[in-house]
Amino acid sequence: MLIKICGLLEPTDADVAVASGADMVSVIFARARRRRTLAQARAIFDTAPPHVERVGVFVNAPCAEVNEIIDICRLDRVQLSGAETPAYCRALGQRAIKTLRLPNDHAQFPNFSVPLFHLDALVEGQAGGTGEQWDYSLARDAANAYRVLLSGGLSPDNVGAAIAATRPYGVDVSSGVETNQRKDHDKIERFIRNARQAFAAPARA
Repeated sequence: MLIKICGLLEPTDADVAVASGADMVSVIFARARRRRTLAQARAIFDTAPPHVERVGVFVNAPCAEVNEIIDICRLDRVQLSGAETPAYCRALGQRAIKTLRLPNDHAQFPNFSVPLFHLDALVEGQAGGTGEQWDYSLARDAANAYRVLLSGGLSPDNVGAAIAATRPYGVDVSSGVETNQRKDHDKIERFIRNARQAFAAPARA
């Protein structure tokens, strides 16, 4: 079970996420409202201890650029949320997390040999972080066959039900732990607590 807190903006966001039990802390490098500079990202990642994975989010970035940021920020994983090909993902090896959107991308899973998939809501023209909820039960079959991080519209209030419906390998949240476009530290704590409780509960028959 993994819990990823995405789109961190400040080092204090990472401090709270780590203290609350997050397994992954994530910074966005793609063109987006939550995008951070390399210096800002380094400051955020530097607060995380070695056992917490550092994740960078990219959308259709040149592979050379991604590798450079991996080195500079000491990234453990890279989340690829654009139209990256299977070959592109293979070039990044075991660090690659590929975003797919259901139900449209359901047939794409076998094409990618990545250790982890990221499942998000399908919103035309958007690569993620929209806060749009979707039918999480659509991911149940994929979660049975692959390691998936469930995301898209999750919040402290619905993460338990989403986990019960899907039984994913992990969950990922960004906008669902924000207030006024800033990370809400109380929401981060509640999200992680509620997710842990849901993961610990027996699976539905």
